[in-house]
Amino acid sequence: MKSRWIAVGLVFGLIGIAAGQVLAEEDKSDPGTLPAASSAAQPAAPDAGKPGEPEPEYAFGTVKSVSGDQLTINEFDYDTGKENEATYGLDSKTEYDNVASAKEITAGNEVDIDYLVKDGKKVAVAVSVAKPVEGEETE
Repeated sequence: MKSRWIAVGLVFGLIGIAAGQVLAEEDKSDPGTLPAASSAAQPAAPDAGKPGEPEPEYAFGTVKSVSGDQLTINEFDYDTGKENEATYGLDSKTEYDNVASAKEITAGNEVDIDYLVKDGKKVAVAVSVAKPVEGEETE
């Protein structure tokens, strides 16, 4: 019986030594960190976008006009406290929400715009047209 316990102890001891060697091999680059259990067990990093890519800015307002590749809106300028006219470029990469394309946007629509400034011009990345609330009067 005593030899059986010795054998069990040896097996567990060998397993411990082998596991220690595997863990030591796994992260030789930084001995002060604990090794990762597996890549599947770790949470995915949040979508941070591509490195070096600017974050879009945000605007909202009432559509004044849409023509070809431009969307002009009246938006409130919090710096001046007045409504200003602003024009945003539209291109083939612009995404639309609640409409299929810029052709469905009309004067008077309320819009939210995510945009980037390229060569000093505001270019819409995404345009979302607000759907009127049922029972609400539209202008």
